[in-house]
Amino acid sequence: MAKKSAIRIALDLETTGLHAEQDAILEVAAIKFQGSEVLDTFETFISPGRSIPYRVQRLTGIKPELLVGAPPFDAISRQLHTFLGDYPIVGHSIPFDVGFLRRWGLARSNPMVDTFELATVLLPSLSSYNLGQVAHSLGIQVPSDRHRAMVDTVLAMQVFLSLYERLQTVDLALLQDLAHLDGPRSWPLLHFFRHELRLRQEHDGASNLSRGILGDRFAAQLGMDPRVLSFAIARKDDAPPPAPTALPVATTAHIQEAEISAEAPFGTSVAHEAVYEAFEQRKPLVVEVTIGDNDYTPVLLSALRWLNEPEGETGTPRRLVIACANQQGARRLVSKTLPTLQNRLESQLSVAYLAERGGYLCAHRWFGAALRRTSGELTAEQARGLAKLGLWAQQTLTGERGELTLLPQESAAWERISSGVERLPSADPRAGSIYQRCTYRRKGLCFVSLAEERVKNARIVVTTHAGLFDDLSSSHSLLSGIEQRVVLDSDLLDEENARWSGAEFRQEHLLNLLNTIGAELPTGRYQGLLALAAPSLRENGPGGISSTPTVAKAELDQRMLSWFQTLRQARAAVEQLFKSFQALIEDAAHQGNGKGKGEGAGRSAGSRSHERLDQPLRLTSQSCQVGAWNEVEQAWKQAAHRLQSVIDLARQAEKIILAPQKNAHKEKGSGEDSSLASELAAAAHQLLEQKRLAEQALSLGESESVYWLRMPPTPVSHAGHQRPGQGPQTLSEPAPPILHTQLVQTSALLRRLLLREQRGTIFAGTALSVDGSFAFTQGRLGLESEQGLTLSIERPHHEQTLLYLMDDVPEPNVPQYQRHLDETIMQMASALEGQTVVLFTSHAALRSSYTAIKPMLEARGILVLGQGIDGSPRNLWQIYREQEHVVLLGTGSFWDASDDVTISPTCLIVSRLPMPVLHDPPIAARAELISDQLHNLTVPMAALRVRRALNKIAWHNDKRNAVIMFDKRVVSKEYGAMVLQSLPRCSQRRGGASRAAESVLDWLTDTGSWE
Repeated sequence: MAKKSAIRIALDLETTGLHAEQDAILEVAAIKFQGSEVLDTFETFISPGRSIPYRVQRLTGIKPELLVGAPPFDAISRQLHTFLGDYPIVGHSIPFDVGFLRRWGLARSNPMVDTFELATVLLPSLSSYNLGQVAHSLGIQVPSDRHRAMVDTVLAMQVFLSLYERLQTVDLALLQDLAHLDGPRSWPLLHFFRHELRLRQEHDGASNLSRGILGDRFAAQLGMDPRVLSFAIARKDDAPPPAPTALPVATTAHIQEAEISAEAPFGTSVAHEAVYEAFEQRKPLVVEVTIGDNDYTPVLLSALRWLNEPEGETGTPRRLVIACANQQGARRLVSKTLPTLQNRLESQLSVAYLAERGGYLCAHRWFGAALRRTSGELTAEQARGLAKLGLWAQQTLTGERGELTLLPQESAAWERISSGVERLPSADPRAGSIYQRCTYRRKGLCFVSLAEERVKNARIVVTTHAGLFDDLSSSHSLLSGIEQRVVLDSDLLDEENARWSGAEFRQEHLLNLLNTIGAELPTGRYQGLLALAAPSLRENGPGGISSTPTVAKAELDQRMLSWFQTLRQARAAVEQLFKSFQALIEDAAHQGNGKGKGEGAGRSAGSRSHERLDQPLRLTSQSCQVGAWNEVEQAWKQAAHRLQSVIDLARQAEKIILAPQKNAHKEKGSGEDSSLASELAAAAHQLLEQKRLAEQALSLGESESVYWLRMPPTPVSHAGHQRPGQGPQTLSEPAPPILHTQLVQTSALLRRLLLREQRGTIFAGTALSVDGSFAFTQGRLGLESEQGLTLSIERPHHEQTLLYLMDDVPEPNVPQYQRHLDETIMQMASALEGQTVVLFTSHAALRSSYTAIKPMLEARGILVLGQGIDGSPRNLWQIYREQEHVVLLGTGSFWDASDDVTISPTCLIVSRLPMPVLHDPPIAARAELISDQLHNLTVPMAALRVRRALNKIAWHNDKRNAVIMFDKRVVSKEYGAMVLQSLPRCSQRRGGASRAAESVLDWLTDTGSWE
């Protein structure tokens, strides 16, 4: 007879806010269920004893009138306590709800089953894990009145049951791995997985054969871990889509709608000419495509037509590389854009995706040291990340990181098992690289190797900018032989290159590397790679690896003990180095306050007085004049010596592990011992790179790079569990400084990677020309002004968009500016009943406006949402799409918008021109090389950023709208014309703030253009 399901309680609360210590419960709903059978329900409103925030009223529908006569919580707490009993409590981000109950003494010992955590593990590729998205992905109908307690409780129960059904399909070996993850006891899923494992073993009467003596014998016969047989790397076929024609092009052309045939998408015919010429003559083409919503159809369609033409005299099939700024864009290109365009052309060209370095799951690492403790107990996020990876590995055919949705805190789990280290040479040249000796590769179970085969056989290869840089800078390049390339999002290419070539020197990262190699625990036992490899590393050891994650001192010989002492000394030296960095920042700030040291010793020219510790400290030849510099030099000398000693011992340990006599019983390249050697090689390589970075930075010599120290944002400790995407709030100890580096000019590197050989390279972007000229962009891309062709394809927006230019408001940085901006936002939002998005250039300005306008607008029924206050850009755009009467305030990534925009606003307010900050070290270093910084750097960068934002936000669709340029400088300063003339054709009005709302309303109710 089948065993009955456990009884559980599904629960959801609605509250006045996110903090159990200061907010109150509004509504409680709970369902007692056993399997799919509902046994009992509990539901009640609660009197909060305070006002309900407007945002909560809007999202939940709970208004003050609904709570008239509702009991206070203490009146129902005993009844709820009895209902809950000691049953497991199920809910979405349930620790958040339970945190409120525990403030009242309830649910103190009930196990928790978090459907958010469970969904992130069992549905590893969802783009969002809010309850509605999870339910929708599982085929569960999502009610329209979500965010009410009982509705969400029912939904959470249904989601749990569906996810639980999926968990039953997980094989026993994987469930055992999940149950034995070295996560903290506070992680809700650990108890749940262990409970499920016990039930499964009782039911099946089975035990895990992948470990133990029988498992080891099976592994020895296979030459690899038998659990790999549960992976989904069985099939490896892909399929894609394509057709062509030709003409010639002027150096710069602006295309009008009349030139386009009825059948062809806008701009295709002239793009076709330029693309053919660039490809056939193997020369660069810079083409600006501003037709709305980051749409590159004219260029891509033309490139596909060229690709589909019959091969020339050589008979070699034509091939093409397409690079996007990020994984999101690349995956959309592979899954949607290219199939659509190939269908249009009745084409079936094969497409393959090439991930960045470190972008694939490495089976060699996964079945080696990934699931073994190497640097202490995992955090809950790391444990969740590894659990997610374990389930995903049984589903993926490609092993691509881009298939996964990893939350930021889970990324450390990916770093433990990612590719990117396989080409590292061994400390013993005779052993070959990890890639050469990998059994998984030889047996066709290596994701990197399979991806390389797909790329070699594909006619179209899609990658990211970073993926393109990784490949072209490698001695094993797959793409250097493909002579035609389309680089999309080229307006971001310089920034992406700077990110790709930049690096950070962090105390946390260094200590993690050292702890991964080895550390002594307070208990007197030892852990890390050296501890796991102790049997192979001892002078007379038997070879192989330790059966336990930590080892006793008695299991180490004198040489190994000296290695652990070296690691301990290196940790102390690293900590001392970062203390000296902090002292340097404090000294420089003190001297920058005018204490007789002239122009801010240690900082670049133009340093400001009253420096704050959170401002960047650029390392230049003047840094040695700062009092604490001698302390930094001494600390670095000691740290460099200690780090080199660790690098040497890691290489020596790697050699010993791979020594033939130690592992004669093992197949070369198989087993965890080989993986431990690989991990030691990877750790040594990373330490060496970090050491070189610091060496170059602290030499203070002439360099192509800029180096600076910055205190990171003060971390926050989470009081209780926060709902995903919502935030924190208790300040913690300040983190140590971080040493950053970035190239001053990326143009030379771009030239070397993309232009050193004659190639047909098309640089396509949405914002490339400034005041009708491509010179600024050509310089950033490493192109000579006379090199290649340029082309602008822009759709006129004079019948869609009114550009309203304020001429009577204060300029930014004038005292009354912020007040006038807030008044204008309120007037526009009131006139349009929301439907407004405001772009700021700083979080401080955004918060100031948020505080000022929120009470006034919410009193009028308009919801105000601020980036970083009420959620991420994706969250805010989703609410904007789903709700009426909303105003969004955004900055940072809001300007670039990416794929978050779901609907164009009726009114977009640009609060001020997004000029780059000249005291930011990379910008400052670049500005020093330019005579006229205003016209040749800051204004062009601002103009291009405005153009890019409008293309994505204002022209996401064909909706008639208005853009208000609140920055008076576009009409009061001579450089304002450069900004305005860098935008596509719009209808324009210039006027005062008092007339703005009236003019916008007139425009929205009118038709045609105002020219």
